[in-house]
Amino acid sequence: MRTSLVAGSLLLASIMLGACRAAEGDPIPRSLPGVYEYDAAGRAFGHPWSFHVALELRRNGTYEMVTESDIDGDRDRDIDRGRYIVRNDVVLLAKDDGDRVNEDEAHRLDIRGDSLRAHMPWVASAALRLAGASKPILVRRDRVRD
Repeated sequence: MRTSLVAGSLLLASIMLGACRAAEGDPIPRSLPGVYEYDAAGRAFGHPWSFHVALELRRNGTYEMVTESDIDGDRDRDIDRGRYIVRNDVVLLAKDDGDRVNEDEAHRLDIRGDSLRAHMPWVASAALRLAGASKPILVRRDRVRD
C-alpha cells in the first residue's frame, strides 16, 4: 500500500514537472494537415543558390520537414521529424524529443489560409533580403484526405 502511494506521488510529480515547460495545443483544424512548400533561389556574392522546404503536417500531431539546398553546386539534404501543436492560429514545431511541445523552443508558423508564414528574427529576415530570397511563406501543395 505504501509503495503504491509513493509510486503514485512520484508519477504525479513527474507529470506536473513536465507540464511546467511544455504546452498543450488547440485541436488541429481539419484543413491544416497536408504538405506545405517554400522555394527560393538567387545569387549571393557571385554564387548561385537554391533552397527548397517541404513540410508535411500529419493529423496525429507529427511532422516531417525535408530541406534541400544547393549553393554553387554544393548540395545538402536534411530531414527533421517531430511533433507540432496549434495555438491561437500558430503552428508550433518541435523536434521529436518527447510527447509534448516546449513552446519556448518551438519554431512558429502563422496559419494564413492555405499558407504558413515563418516567424524569424529581424536579423534573419535582413539576411534573406540581402541574398535575394522572398519571405519564408510555405504554401500548401497537398491536403491530407480523410
